[in-house]
Amino acid sequence: MITVHVSPAQGIIVTSTSQHQRSLLGSRQRGGLGLRWSDRITHHGRRGAWYEPYSRDRHPSQHRDRAQEIATALQAAGLPTSLDITEQTRPIEQAETDLSERATDRARPYHAFTANAAARAERHREQAAAATPGYPAGQPILLGSSRQHAHDKAIERHHTHTRQAIEEADRHRYWISRARAADLQQHRRDPRATLRRIDRLQQRLRRVERELSGQAHPQFAERDGHIVYGDDGAPLLQWQPATGEYRDRLLLEKSRLSARITYWEDVVAQAAAEGVKIWRPDDFDVGDFALYLGTWYEVIRVNAKSLTVPTGPLEVGRQILRRSDNVDRSGRSSRATGRIPYADVQGHLSSSDAAAQFPSASAG
Repeated sequence: MITVHVSPAQGIIVTSTSQHQRSLLGSRQRGGLGLRWSDRITHHGRRGAWYEPYSRDRHPSQHRDRAQEIATALQAAGLPTSLDITEQTRPIEQAETDLSERATDRARPYHAFTANAAARAERHREQAAAATPGYPAGQPILLGSSRQHAHDKAIERHHTHTRQAIEEADRHRYWISRARAADLQQHRRDPRATLRRIDRLQQRLRRVERELSGQAHPQFAERDGHIVYGDDGAPLLQWQPATGEYRDRLLLEKSRLSARITYWEDVVAQAAAEGVKIWRPDDFDVGDFALYLGTWYEVIRVNAKSLTVPTGPLEVGRQILRRSDNVDRSGRSSRATGRIPYADVQGHLSSSDAAAQFPSASAG
C-alpha cells in the first residue's frame, strides 16, 4: 500500500511506490502531481521516496490539504493509499547538516567543471605557443616569399588557440563563481550574516508571540452586542489569543524559532571565541568613527541595534565623513542621517585616532 507521510521532520513524502507510477507522481508539465524523487530519503530502512519540495519543518496542518490532494489522486488512479500524519520534528543541527551536505553536492560538479576548464585553457595556451615554431614574436610576414603561406597559417593557428584559451579562462572564472555560490556554508556561517539572520528570527519570534497572545489582531470589546467605550470615548480593545490547531502550529513555530536562535547565537559565540570581532553598542561612543564600505562615518548616536551616522549624496568614495562635512547636492550643510547595523560595521576609530589619521576636516 502506498503511504503519504506528513511530518515536520520529513515534510510530505510518498513511499511504497513503483517505477511505472513515475508519470503520475512526477512533473506537473507531464500531468503528474509535481513531486520529486530523492535517493537521500530513508524511511523504515528503505532508501528513496517521492517528496514535496520545501515542505519540511512546518506544522502538519499546513500540508493537510496538499497531502489529501496527493492521496485522492492516487486513490482515483486505483492505487490503495493511506495517510500517516505525525508531529515528529528534527533538531536544528540536523537541518543545518542536511543543508550543508546538499550544498556540497551541488558544488561538487562545479569544482570539476572548473578544473576541466583550467586544463583546457592551459592546453590551448601551450598549443598557441607551439603554433609558430621558427617565427620569433613580432616577426613580419615576408610577402611573396615561399614561407608566406606557412607563416599565415601559423599565425592563424596561434590566434585560434589564444581565443580558445581566453574563452576557457572565462569559463573557469564562471564555474568558480557558481561553486562559491553553491557551497553556501562559508557565507551562511559568516558572523555578520549570522547576526542579521538572528535579527530576522527574533522579529519572527516576536510576531508569533503576538499572534499567540492575541495582540497581533485585537478586537473591539463588546457587551450585550454593543461596543464598549472607555472614559476617553475611544473603543476598548481586547486580545483574542490563538486557539485550536492554529495555536498548535504557532507553538511549534515558536519552539522552532527559539531553537534556531539559540543555535545561531552559539555560532556567533564560537566565532567571537576564535577572535572574530563582534561589534556591540558598548564599543562606540558619540564622536567615534565606524568603518562601513570603505568610509569612516562619525557616530552621531549609539542605538541598541545600529549606529546613527551622517549620510548624503556625496558620501560615496570619501575616506571619512564627519557630521560637519555633510552637505546636500547643492553644497549646503545637511543634517541627513542614516543607520549602520552593528553586523555591517567593519572597524572602529576613536575621535582622537580619527583626528590624527585624517587631520583635515574635509578629508576624502
